[in-house]
Amino acid sequence: MSIGDSRLDRIWKVYTDHDLVTQYLTDKHYQLVDDPEQADLIFVMKQLQDFRHEILEEKLVNQFPFENLITNKELLALVARRWKSLNNPTSTDSDPYVDSQGSPPWLATTFNLTYELTQFAVYFQYREDQHLDNTWIIKPINLTRSIDMSVTNSLDMILRLPESGPKIACKYVSSPVLLKIPEMEGNGVKFDVRYVLLLRSIRPLKLYVHKIFWLRFANKPYSLNELDDYETHFTVMNYRPNAFLRQMNCETFISMYNEQHGHKEEPWSAVEQRIFQMFREIFQCATIEEAPLGIDSCSSSRALYAADLMLDIVDNKVQPKLLEINFTPDCHRACTFYPNFYNQVFNVLFRDITDEQDVIDISQ
Repeated sequence: MSIGDSRLDRIWKVYTDHDLVTQYLTDKHYQLVDDPEQADLIFVMKQLQDFRHEILEEKLVNQFPFENLITNKELLALVARRWKSLNNPTSTDSDPYVDSQGSPPWLATTFNLTYELTQFAVYFQYREDQHLDNTWIIKPINLTRSIDMSVTNSLDMILRLPESGPKIACKYVSSPVLLKIPEMEGNGVKFDVRYVLLLRSIRPLKLYVHKIFWLRFANKPYSLNELDDYETHFTVMNYRPNAFLRQMNCETFISMYNEQHGHKEEPWSAVEQRIFQMFREIFQCATIEEAPLGIDSCSSSRALYAADLMLDIVDNKVQPKLLEINFTPDCHRACTFYPNFYNQVFNVLFRDITDEQDVIDISQ
């Protein structure tokens, strides 16, 4: 551990507007204060517009300048196109659009329907001509919780959807890995996985992942027959009134996954390493350029993100697909099941303690 005893023993004054941090930050090395001017650490949910004051005051903050390059769905898709130039893949993709744009295997083919509508229409027709699956999910550029999202294979509908606000079109993961639930009939349900990422610095890149992940499940067996059935195609149930919310811890999930998929595909341990590689490549794409084209390196900055992903079957191989990255995510479930969660997060981000048992360094 390359930090001095004075830094380890120091009492850090913390200003936050986050109720969960107020409740669950219990480590003796942190003291909550009501005035940001008195704080050493500022951990807030609102986005900072100017970092100069925090830098001059030598405060630490929970945000990086230009981090919206990964938290905004439109910008994330653009940043991800740097993947090809960074990784020099030896083989080209059979899809001409994906190959020409340099899109990574871990992000669905994405179009901005404000600026790339013509290109999208051409590509849609190409897939029709090739008799390829043409199901798309249309997402608002900057909303969460599945708000205003649509799943469709109708070009006419897609062309009209941007009238309600800026949208992106992402190729729908039409062959997802499914999990069979004992009390449900059918092939299994869709699920997505949320990992917590901790970013300590940009240059050098210091990126950590919390190995305890979170799961969300659809409530109905997966099928492409009814694309407008929310409980078949979406997994966000905790904000919908009267919707059933399935809870499962990661240990139970890993056991079920290995039992159902570990023999014919890959065990979870192998899939997880591919997920961690994906996270590393995302941040490499987002930091290779100087600001404002990349996340800015700021000595006062630390950050906590949540990355949501699904698992796709591509050429009989499990391929993680990134859905989105969230700033100041809802960590209520993490705190409920693991009350020490924010203590671990703060120790890694602000006290430079990197040997927390549930946190893994994935920088390299």
